[in-house]
Amino acid sequence: MDKLKKIILILILVIILIVLVVGIIALLIKGGNVKNFFGGGLSTVNNKYFLVYVMTGGGNASYYGQITKETKDYIILKDPGYINVQQPQKEGERPQVTYNFMKDEFFKPVSEAKIYKQNVVFVQELTNDSPIVNFYNQKLGK
Repeated sequence: MDKLKKIILILILVIILIVLVVGIIALLIKGGNVKNFFGGGLSTVNNKYFLVYVMTGGGNASYYGQITKETKDYIILKDPGYINVQQPQKEGERPQVTYNFMKDEFFKPVSEAKIYKQNVVFVQELTNDSPIVNFYNQKLGK
């Protein structure tokens, strides 16, 4: 090869190497995971559901749903819901347990909730055979 072709080949290789290094650095800065780099959550890609246990001003609450976005300050929970337990009317009866979506409340909120991380105690992924996941699959047609 003549000298000009060698220089062009070296320049192309250097440019490719620079692009790769910049890409790896950007990936590491954005959280070290491709899902964070593109802004989407792994939970929405794989249809994972989570329990988000939150401390509130007057106690605590458990919310269920898909985490669609996470920043350093908050998480977005898609189709948030909660469990409601009604104590039995008569002795010996079992309590009634129901699952409710937040969007079905009388004040009709949107189907996403922004939960500030300063209030989150823990987040737990639910298994595919969880009754909550089964409820979501039935109600949302997934």
